[in-house]
Amino acid sequence: DIINYTTLGKIRVDLVMGISYNADIRKAKEVLMKVMEAHPKVLKDPAPFVGVSELGDSSVNLAVRPHADPADYWDVYFDIYEQGKIALDDHNIEIPFPQVDVHMKN
Repeated sequence: DIINYTTLGKIRVDLVMGISYNADIRKAKEVLMKVMEAHPKVLKDPAPFVGVSELGDSSVNLAVRPHADPADYWDVYFDIYEQGKIALDDHNIEIPFPQVDVHMKN
């Protein structure tokens, strides 16, 4: 069954957070789940989700998906990005800068 949660007054907030290839994916997922579970405006049902969405050029990208009431969308969006970054930093989980290859000719 497909459930349209917006008709139930719930909206999914789609975020992407990249972590270093050297980072522990399981730990990063656990840290981000705790951030979402602790946020007062993140709904318990449907449950928040974190999963690997892409193996990017310079990072492992995690899909971070809390649900919220539509009126709380932007609060959840900005808070989870900020609190997620702080929590990853606190656990020494690196968010890498994009890697750029520069080739110089003489």
